[in-house]
Amino acid sequence: MSSGPTPKRERRSATFALVILFCLFTGVFFFLRSPYFHIREFRVEGLERVGKDEIVARCAQDSPSIFAFDTAKAEEIIELSPWIETAEVRRKLPDTVVIRVTERTPVAFMPVGDTLWLIDAEARVLGEDDGTWTGLIAITGPEASATPGQFLDRNTYGWGLKALMSLGPLAGEKLTEISVQGGEVSLILDDGCRVLLGNDSGDIAVKAAVLESVLEDLSHEGKMAERIDLRYEKVAIKLRLLEPGEPTTGEGLSGQ
Repeated sequence: MSSGPTPKRERRSATFALVILFCLFTGVFFFLRSPYFHIREFRVEGLERVGKDEIVARCAQDSPSIFAFDTAKAEEIIELSPWIETAEVRRKLPDTVVIRVTERTPVAFMPVGDTLWLIDAEARVLGEDDGTWTGLIAITGPEASATPGQFLDRNTYGWGLKALMSLGPLAGEKLTEISVQGGEVSLILDDGCRVLLGNDSGDIAVKAAVLESVLEDLSHEGKMAERIDLRYEKVAIKLRLLEPGEPTTGEGLSGQ
């Protein structure tokens, strides 16, 4: 008759294995929570306008452990900063959090009362204009207030900024103002011409191409427009009557 492990011996072996596993997991648990893995450095890349202290402050979390640090939550909170477009956060063992941000760039300014507010291409209010930005387009309309981080109405202001980003080189060079009135958008050019875009009908690329072609034709013909209506399928152009001695569009361009 062969002898095998007794039930008592099997219970001892199982108990011993459980003790070993418990000690192992306990050791790993305390090792990962040890000060060796406490966050000691935040490395921030891509900053120009926003201060590092602001970004680090937005990363504050309850646990000092790098393994407990919630990178997705940190990204979400960092992107609440008006100037931050995107944030990418990752851990670098044993004690460093690396943050890569992309800042927003203003493309327009909006006057509200006595204050000029910087606006980016997504119609987000970035902050007050400090005079360091050049080449910005004015965007005007019925907006009564502005707060850093606020997104302006996308169906009007957003539509106007979408048009701005779609313009060809000639129209983009001549544009001075985006006007939002009655829920519709108009572009004001440097010669006073008003370009009526109407509501966002999803065809801004077509309208931008038509406007570029019209402006090129007017320049070649030495004419100036008072109004260009792109709201309908058929383009309507009202020419401007030139005063005696007033330079034509072509003459004005050739002298630049």
